[in-house]
Amino acid sequence: MSSVAFLGPEGTFSGILARKRFGKRSELVSCPTIESVFEKVGAGETDLGLVPVENSSGGTVYDTVDLLIRNAGAIFVREELSLDIRIALLGRPDGTIRTVFSHFTQIKHHAAWLKKRHPRARLVPVESTAAAAQRAATTRDAAALASPGTAAIYDLAVIEFPDASDAVNVTNFFSIARQPADGQADRTAMVATLPNECGSLHTFLGPFARGRVSLTRIVSRPVPGQPQTYVFYVEIEGGIATPGVSRALTRAGKLARSLTALGTFPVGRRFRS
Repeated sequence: MSSVAFLGPEGTFSGILARKRFGKRSELVSCPTIESVFEKVGAGETDLGLVPVENSSGGTVYDTVDLLIRNAGAIFVREELSLDIRIALLGRPDGTIRTVFSHFTQIKHHAAWLKKRHPRARLVPVESTAAAAQRAATTRDAAALASPGTAAIYDLAVIEFPDASDAVNVTNFFSIARQPADGQADRTAMVATLPNECGSLHTFLGPFARGRVSLTRIVSRPVPGQPQTYVFYVEIEGGIATPGVSRALTRAGKLARSLTALGTFPVGRRFRS
């Protein structure tokens, strides 16, 4: 039986997706942080890890991107998955709500609704929606924005659902492993270190534009201890066998100080929470 590390505790969206994608044939291992998921995979304690990379309203999950960069060449992206997020306000039916806990992406996504419905509530970001439910269960006059299924786990009730206009909310996840995928390749990810000079990013991207290779993500991150120096996480459409991709990568690699592959992987499996 394979094993999969995910961002816990029980009831997180990572845990929900892990059960839907891997649960019937894998041992699921809850981890307290995204970094600990990478550590489990890197040490060989689990076969796979599942980490969030982007939310449709909250944006990039920088912890994941930074850890992909830090572990470039040792840990690879195997698959991208999507989860439609359902959120409810959980608490005690007869309680006053003075504090609302949730992950920062949910606080941001539902900011207008919270201001309208609970304008005096203090909004407190925590590491996950499940942690928010845990905090709400042990804090007086508190509630949590979390998955409706989390209510039963932490002995809370579903108080209400945000407005229907806020319903579209999707989080993308990566499964990660110590070996790259060897099957279908919809995208390729890499880490690029570029010369610290004017126009280096524009020059690096030129081969992709000329080869008609679309970029799907590009994220710049500062290099610790090196002020005004950046490394880039880059994703492109297609795998090495896709026409034009191999040529573009070869040419772009000559323009970078270093170019490290993070794997080619399939994209598109979407689940509902």
